[in-house]
Parts: sequence; C-alpha cells; structure tokens
Amino acid sequence: MGKSSMKKVLSVFCALFFCMQVFAAEASDLFFTDFVSRSWTTVDGLPGNSITDLIQSMDGYLYIGTYGGLVRFDGMEFVTFNRSVDPKYSFMTARSVMEDSRGNIWVGSNDEGAFCHKPDGNLIAFTTNNGLPNNSIRSFCEDKDGNIWIGTSVGIACVSGNLEVIEPAGFEKIPNNNHFIASQLYCDTAGRIWIVTGTENNLYVYYEQEFHVYDGIKTIKNPAVTTVAQEAGGAFWFGIAPNKAVRKTPEEELSFYVGNKEQRGNSVNSIYQDSSLNVWFALDNGVTVFHEGKFSYYTKPAGRDGATVAKIIEDREKNIWFATDLGGIERLSYSKFQTTFMSTTVNAIAQDTNRDVVWIAGDDGLYCYSNGKFIDNEITDYCKNVRVRHVAMTREGDLLVSTYEKLGQIKFSKDGKIQSWKKTDGLAGNKVRVCEQMRSGDLFVGTTTGLSIIGRDGSIKNITTADKITNDYIMCIFEDDEGSVWIGTDGGGVFILKDGKISRTLTKEDGLAGNVIFKIAKLNDKEIWICTGTGASCLRGGKILSFDSSDGLGTDSVFQLLGDYSKNIWGTSNRGVFCLNRDELESFFAGKKAKLNTKFYSDLDGISSAGVTSTSLSMRDSLGRIWFTLVDGFTIYDPVRNASNKAAPEVKIQHVYIDGIECPLSGKIVIGPEAKRLNIKYTGISLVSSEQVRFKTKLEGFDSDYGEWTSERLMSYTNLKPGSYTFNVIAKNGDEIQSRKSQLIMIVKKPYFWQTKWFIALVCILGAGLVVLVYVLRLNSFRREKKKNEKFTLEITLALVGTIDAKDKYTKGHSNRVAEYSKMICSQLGHSEEYQKKVYYSALLHDIGKIGVPDAIINKPGKLNDEEFSKIKEHPVIGSQILKAVSSMAELSVGARSHHERFDGKGYPDGLSGTNIPRIARIICVADAYDAMTSNRSYRQFLPQEVVRRELEKNKGSQFDPEIVDVMLSIMEKDVFYRLHE
Repeated sequence: MGKSSMKKVLSVFCALFFCMQVFAAEASDLFFTDFVSRSWTTVDGLPGNSITDLIQSMDGYLYIGTYGGLVRFDGMEFVTFNRSVDPKYSFMTARSVMEDSRGNIWVGSNDEGAFCHKPDGNLIAFTTNNGLPNNSIRSFCEDKDGNIWIGTSVGIACVSGNLEVIEPAGFEKIPNNNHFIASQLYCDTAGRIWIVTGTENNLYVYYEQEFHVYDGIKTIKNPAVTTVAQEAGGAFWFGIAPNKAVRKTPEEELSFYVGNKEQRGNSVNSIYQDSSLNVWFALDNGVTVFHEGKFSYYTKPAGRDGATVAKIIEDREKNIWFATDLGGIERLSYSKFQTTFMSTTVNAIAQDTNRDVVWIAGDDGLYCYSNGKFIDNEITDYCKNVRVRHVAMTREGDLLVSTYEKLGQIKFSKDGKIQSWKKTDGLAGNKVRVCEQMRSGDLFVGTTTGLSIIGRDGSIKNITTADKITNDYIMCIFEDDEGSVWIGTDGGGVFILKDGKISRTLTKEDGLAGNVIFKIAKLNDKEIWICTGTGASCLRGGKILSFDSSDGLGTDSVFQLLGDYSKNIWGTSNRGVFCLNRDELESFFAGKKAKLNTKFYSDLDGISSAGVTSTSLSMRDSLGRIWFTLVDGFTIYDPVRNASNKAAPEVKIQHVYIDGIECPLSGKIVIGPEAKRLNIKYTGISLVSSEQVRFKTKLEGFDSDYGEWTSERLMSYTNLKPGSYTFNVIAKNGDEIQSRKSQLIMIVKKPYFWQTKWFIALVCILGAGLVVLVYVLRLNSFRREKKKNEKFTLEITLALVGTIDAKDKYTKGHSNRVAEYSKMICSQLGHSEEYQKKVYYSALLHDIGKIGVPDAIINKPGKLNDEEFSKIKEHPVIGSQILKAVSSMAELSVGARSHHERFDGKGYPDGLSGTNIPRIARIICVADAYDAMTSNRSYRQFLPQEVVRRELEKNKGSQFDPEIVDVMLSIMEKDVFYRLHE
C-alpha cells in the first residue's frame, strides 16, 4: 500500500472510528439467554410423554405423574411405580401427585382412586368404597391441621392425619351439593382452602368452617378461574381463561394478558413464583414469565414448540421444570456459559482496552464486539471477506491482524496508521497464522512457510528450514521472562530463539506430549504449558511433566489451556471445553492420584456449539472472564456470575441385593452364611449436571478408608466373612459441593456353626496342640538329622584335612590344631556357637590349596628359593577357588584366601590391611602362626612358650590383628603347663 492511499484511509478511519455504527437488531428479550434447556421423553425412560403433575419431594427426588404411572427421577434414572411393575401398586395412572408434611407421597389416579405411599413402603388406597365421591382424582392439598383434601371430578373429600376419611365442619353445606370438578386445591398462608373448578363464578374458598363463593375479582366479568397461587409477599395470582391473569392485593387489583402474542391459547394451567420472585405461567401454548415488571415468552421462537404446559416448579437447585402434555418433562437451568452464535468460525479473540472493544478473527473477516453488540467500522470494513487467523494487541495499543493470502500481516496503529507486510515485502509467506510483539518491540510473524522477525527499524529476518529447523509451519509464538522466544510448529516440536538464534529444541524425544504444537502459555510464574495433538506438557524446574487421555484427561488433542483466578485450569480440545482442578493436578503430578478428573462442558451447560477448532485462540479478559472460540461463534465463562450448583446432592441407598434377591431397607440387614454376593445400589440426587455427581464408599469392617471418587452407583462385595459391617457412601456434585452427611446401612452376616467363636476357639486349641506335637516330633527329627549331617560333614572335612596332612609330611595334624585354636579364639571373643562352627570348618580347610602345589616343593627339607616360594604363595588362591563351590558356607573360601594377609598390608595374595581383612581370616592367621611356632619341624623342635609370647607381641599390629593377639595371649596365660603344642 502506497503512502498516499494509506493517508486517505487514515483520514477516513480517524473520522469514523469513534462514531461506530451499531448493526444490531431491535433489542430482544434476553431473559431466557441465562438458561439452558433439556428435555426427557420416552426415549430417555419415561413411560409416556404426557406429564400430568410434577413435584420435588423433601428427600430431593422428582416425582412425575404420567398416564403410565408414578415416576421417580434422581437426575439419572427413571423408576416407574404401577401395578404392572409391582402388584402392590394398585393403580396404573398418576394424574396428580403431592407430598404431605409426614413424607407420604399421594397419588391420584385417573379412575382408580387415591393412594397414600408411606415412607415405609406401605400403600393405602382411598376409593368410593371408603368415602371418596369419585375415583377420578384431580388434585390434593394439605391444610394447617395436617388433613389431606382430595379433589375429584365429582367433588371433594378429606382424609385425616390418621388416614381416615372425615367430614370437617361445614361439609354439609358444600356448594352445588359437592358436584363439581375440583381441578385444583390450594391452601394459602392463612390456612384457607381454595377450590378451583374452572367454571365461571365458581371459585370456592373454605375458612371459618364454611364454604364461600369468591367474588373478589372485579376487573374481569364472570371470571372462570383455572388456577390460584400466592406470592411470597402475600399477593394472590388468579389464572383466568382465556390467557389472563389477575394479581390481587388488599390495595389493588391488576389484570394482565399473559398469552403469547403470536400463539394465543385458552388456559392458564398453573402459576408459580420462583426463589428469584419471577412469576411463571404454565399455558396451553407455552410458558410466560413475569419479571421486573415485564413479561417474557418462552414459546417456539425461544425454544419451545408451543405445547401445553400443565405445571411449573422450581427445584432446590434453582432449576425450573415444565410438565408438558406431549413433550415429557423439560428443565431450564442457569447456564455456566453465555454463547453468542456467528455465521463464521472464530479463530482468535483479543481484548482492546484502549477502544473498549473485543476483536474477533473470523474466517470471513474481522469483527468488533462491544456490550453485547457487533459494530462495523473502518477496520472491519478493511478486513471484510478476508480469512483472519489471528488477532493481538501491542503494548502501545496497536492492533495486529494476521490474514491468509490476501492481506498478509497488518498493524492498525492507535493513531490510525495502517501498515502491512506480505511476501513481496520480505515476509516468509502470505499465509500468516500468528503475530506477537516481543518486549524488544520486534514483531514475530509466524507463517505456514517460516518465521519472520520484523524489527523496529522495519528490517525483516526470516527463519525457515534452510536455517536447520525441522519444520517451518509456525503454529504459535510465546516469549518467556528471560526474553527467549518459543516457536511451536506443526510436527517439529518447539524451537527456542535467544537473541535471534536457535538455542534449543524440544520434541517428543525430550519428554513433550507430542510434536504438533497448538499453544504455548504461562499459567503462573514457575510454569510453561505446551498444548499438543497428543496431550499436554508442563515445564517446571527443568522437568517436563506430560499427561494425556490415559491419565484421565479425556482427550489427547489439547488445543489451549487458560487459568482463571480460582483453582481451575480451563482448556479447549477436540471434545470441547474442559476444566481441571489445580489441586487435583498437583496431586497427580506428585503421584498421590492415579487419574485426573476432567470435566467437559456441552450444550447442557450453555455451549450449544459444534465445537472448537484446533488452532483457534481463546482469551481471558481484564475482568477474569474467559472467551472461548467456537466453530460457530464464541462463549463466555464468567467466574463471578458462574451458575455453580451450591446445593449438596442428597445421597440415598436405593436397593440392596443378596445373590440377586432384593432385601428390605428398613433397619439392619441380616444375611445368612450361605450368601455369596452383596450388591448395594445408591444415588446422589442432583437434578442439574447429574452425570457429574461422584461418590466415595467405605464398608466398615472390610475397607480401611473411603475409596477414590468415582461415578459408579453400584458397589459389589463377594464372600464377606461373618461379622457386622456398615456401608457408608458420600457424594459431591460437579461443582465440588459434598453431601452434608454420609448415608449408611448396617449389614450383619451370620456365620455357619463352624464359623462361630466357640467352634473356632475349640479348633484353635486342638489345632495348637496338634501343631505343638508335630513341632516337637519334627524338631527331634531335625536335631537327629542335623547331628547326622554334621557328623557326615565333619568326617568328609577331616578326610580332606587328612589328605592335606598326608601331602605335607612336616605338618601332620596342623589343620586340626589350627581349627581348635581358631575356635578357642572365637569363643573368647564372644561369638555365637554357629559362628564358631563356621570358623572351625574354615580353619580345618584353610590349607586345602596346597593340593595344587607340587609335593617336591611342599616337602623340600631346605630353604625354598624365590620361584618355589612364589608357588607356595599360590595355595590361598587355589584353596579359595576350590572352596567357592561350597555356596552354603562362603566363609570357607574367605578363610582359605586371606589367612596369609598381614594387618600392615604386606601379606598375600591381595595385600589387604587392617579390618579390610575378613575377621575369620585374621583369626585363622593368629591360630596358624601359633601352631607353626608350637609344632615340631624338621629343622627344630617346638618353641618355648615365652618365645612364642614374645613373637606374638612383637608382631601385634604389623602381622596380626592386635585384638586377636590379645585374646591368644590370654589363652596362653591360662595354659600354665604349656599343653597347647604339638
């Protein structure tokens, strides 16, 4: 672009940028954008799609009235109650449902009467046979005295708290001779009972023991009231056919048209005020909600198909539920994410705090977004119909826009100046994927054919495969705290630039999870995270910690990771948006946790999208919100307004099976000794993100502690030992809110008679006696065998010693004497008998190596020459090699090899010194020398005891171990008559 044309664009841009036009439709109703919808039908397990009534019980279950029976729902599983399932339920339909203050569930059938389902499982029926005016039940309510009022198609009845049909005072004066359809019964805060018939001027109210026709509605003539409700503040709402509602207080009466303007209906079926004080109207053509003084319509344009809604309730987790006539049940839950749909794939998002806008890079251009609206301006016009792959901000507030082919890399300066670079300007390529400004002010531009560095002076330096990088398809750019620039490539791993030169490369061989690099980022001061096509890697303290789907990540292709200001790490992947808890991740890195718990989010959480692209860039803005790029728009997660579920799941043990047979849950469960398998089924009742509820269990008496968190809802135990056990289970929801207390059940397994304590004690006594007897017998046998073996070993050893003595005619009896002296020294040193025995045998065989020395040398009468003496010096090694084969007594080899070592290190064959000489050899050395001096030789008689003593003392510390010499000297002192010699 020439300078003149750039000036023209600049002038237009400056004039128009701050006068942006808003291209948005007329402000729409945003009430339902905070909700996400989900429906359940027969496909999901309901017995029918026509829902007649809906309540939540005190223990958290959703009870659903259908023409196929009563249905209980815990968020995951539907359980149907009717006579086809179990004959004790003598009804087939459930037209109306109520729970009373005692926890009884009341079921009104279509033509079979009313039924009280008690908490203990018993069922009590009420029909025309015991006082009802008709068996077609339309409604229930409980009065201030605990009586249950039953509305039928032909009048009303009343049942006391004792479950007996009664007639309260005034029943003899019931209007119209108790012949009307009681479509709704309602007890207000003053204790009055409202009886809705749905016909003109026939709304009845019971108080002060009398029935009255209510004529308080003045704004509508001849009102046909279809439903009555009361606000938390006391005001009454009346639904009036067709599609009108009256709000009445003592001071005023206001009437409203509540039907949708496009789809007119004829009836308001129920009215409900939620905990946020919004008033909901269930209509025969959808739903209307009254909030902040205005109405919003939830019909086909907002997501519904205009079907009849029979009832609306709010559960304790603040979900709104609809009972529909054809569409099953529907839930509106507060969304964790706010999704904005676009007609293009979003590749990147960047916040522009200077202009107070967000820039969105799309496949068909650049978008500007502010305060929930898209804005057209000169920058968006400039980039229209251009594939924008990346958008970023410089520290000066300039906008960097990376495009494919057409425009290359663009910089929109804050002052309106426009600069662009393409291949013709020196860029490595026109397909620009990413551009980031470094602290130096240089722009690093990644293309599909190399990296370009645009200096502050306008110079361009390119790095491609010609510069010895393995891959020049640049995917991402990151600058660390030391000023090194990390470049992620499409298959070549990461190369790191320092001062413009490649200083290091990282690939899978170095420990990275993969070589296809999607993003590199710093989530805190000590870590650099690398997202790859086969997992994620965390670099900290010089180590690379990698993890993937096998570690519980749930995916291998990790596109990007971002941190919020809580303990969460958010990510995008081929499975969508996910979240990891930082503490759990640290436990995993430390080896304390085997698997990660990764939470994935979908349309049930507000992300109604086809997914995320691998190369797109999400962002965290200055308010801590995370903007996730989608293939069809973007979605925002705001931790401040996060729709977290703060209600703890209600844990329930539902069934216990013994060898496949169900046991009653009341009291303690006692099972027989023949029982093999125990199965316990449980649930954690949560009606939002139910699939994210996890459990920990412990069977006291079997488990030492709770196990790991798991999504399993069934525990199985086999072949439990007789005894008492307590099964405990706790749960937590997807937002880590744990159940307030554990559910437990006592289990006792009876023993067979041979498993009883007295029988076991008797067997133990008999067994102990038998064991002692066998032990004594075996011990005696062992001792005899041991003596026999020792005798045999000694005889063999003495035979070998005899062979040695026979070879050396001058030293007959020498080995036996050395063995005796060695044993005496060991005894004086305090060694065990076992060690003394080892020393004895080792000393007996210490000269066995002389077998390998020629007889002529051994028996030479005169002095040996050097060659002959060197042959003699070989006998310790020969003896050691011979005795190595005796693996059961390694000391034999040691004694043979080292008995000629000297304490001063001048001995042979190894020149060992001091305590490096094995102790057994040091003992034999002294005993050997003593016998040599106290034995007759061909050239002399044995030496006098005093001479021997002087020789030992003289060589103490040089030839001999001083400690052992001292022991030998003490033995000699006791040998007063000098008997210890040949």
